Amino acid sequence: MTLATGVGNEGGTVGPASTPRATRTLAAALAVGLLAGCVSHTESGGARMSQAASWSSVTGGPSNSGRAHSELADAPELLWSRTLGAPAIGVASSDGLGSLFQATVSERGCNVWSLSMDDGRKNWCMRMPTDGPRITATVDGRGTLFVPMYGGVSSVAAEGENRWFAPIRGIPTTVTLLDERHLLLISHQGAARVVNTHTGLDSSPEMRLAGEITTSDHGYGLPWCGIGESGCPVPGPAAVDTNSATAYVTVWTPGADDPELVAVRFVDGEYPTLEELWRVPLPGGRLGVPPVLSDDGATVYVHDADGDLRAFATADGTGTWSTPIGYRPDLPPALLPDGTLVTGGRTTTVWKGPDDDHDDDAGPAPVVALSGGDGSGRELWRRDDLQQLTNPAATADGRVVVAVRAADSSDDDDSGPGIALHLLDGADGHTIHRIEVPAATGPVSGLSIDDDGHIALTTGLGAVYVYE
Repeated sequence: MTLATGVGNEGGTVGPASTPRATRTLAAALAVGLLAGCVSHTESGGARMSQAASWSSVTGGPSNSGRAHSELADAPELLWSRTLGAPAIGVASSDGLGSLFQATVSERGCNVWSLSMDDGRKNWCMRMPTDGPRITATVDGRGTLFVPMYGGVSSVAAEGENRWFAPIRGIPTTVTLLDERHLLLISHQGAARVVNTHTGLDSSPEMRLAGEITTSDHGYGLPWCGIGESGCPVPGPAAVDTNSATAYVTVWTPGADDPELVAVRFVDGEYPTLEELWRVPLPGGRLGVPPVLSDDGATVYVHDADGDLRAFATADGTGTWSTPIGYRPDLPPALLPDGTLVTGGRTTTVWKGPDDDHDDDAGPAPVVALSGGDGSGRELWRRDDLQQLTNPAATADGRVVVAVRAADSSDDDDSGPGIALHLLDGADGHTIHRIEVPAATGPVSGLSIDDDGHIALTTGLGAVYVYE
């Protein structure tokens, strides 16, 4: 099948970074000045809805569960596909209102896209000073986007109009709605703030999770975020319990020997504030893989430097179990409704450094399922025959979709290995349905499922495929 060419980068030069550092800084400064002028100091229009009941952020939702709110057809078929004209980075989010949102990285043209879920038509696109190892807009229930940018977050209306810009030290890696009024921001430099969803104005003082970082350079530490090493204090999004307004995040304070798992709670009231509840060490370092919160909010799961999946009690940070999986994933596990955890893949869409063992292609990344629901962490099943390329996406009926490396496209071309989707039974891991993705090669940027059961696969080359 031939891919339709996207619009918005005509005449542009495709490059590995979204915008040069100086241009990003200027654009961010302009955004602060221009957008701040549009901010009203009084709330209007009624309360906004909470985070969309769809795939509303990079890991599906506040808890980082990687689980959709919908079920899937037994044999999904291709609905549409198109290219965006530039490499993509991050997962496509969706608003549950018929649109998906995808970020690309290019020197010119659009890099934030709104597409119709029904047919792939462009609703709108715009150029924004986005940055970070993975760029995914968080969406609320009315289709408003909260886009991580260089030096802050921008609120964009469903129609593509800028609403406000909230500055923060660094690049936001956590952008999560706590409720209808409050948005939690945590940057890669460890700055944490809560802002008002209507205005972008402060709802809490800033907390420094990684201690004092005196530089004014918003990009300080960013090159290490993809590899999760000590130079990047907070490389991945926090897992957030919106019922208690508590976030669980990995933090590596500059100069410290080991990173830590930290719990922080937002306390509303006359003098709203963020308070630290506890922090526990994660000896040996970690890759920056985001933590995942259990459905009951009692346990948080996180990978360590060897890839072992570990469980901690959210009450006080006590470790409860640790299980080896045999490799180091770059992405968090998906959490099935019965508590089963399905591990993520390795991906070349995030740079790992010159010494990494899978610079040319994703390294060995089998699909492994562990029992989290019974508190044992024991291995339930594994598929060593599948080389997983990105995050898994779980469904409401206990299935999981994975993107894997397929056989070479043909013996007559040099396009390289292809990509296939497998719909797996979460109970035993057997393949229910296999889909060969047409004309797809290279790394995978992300995989998501909206609340109507559409599967969205985005390749690192900037092609989007939607199945239903």
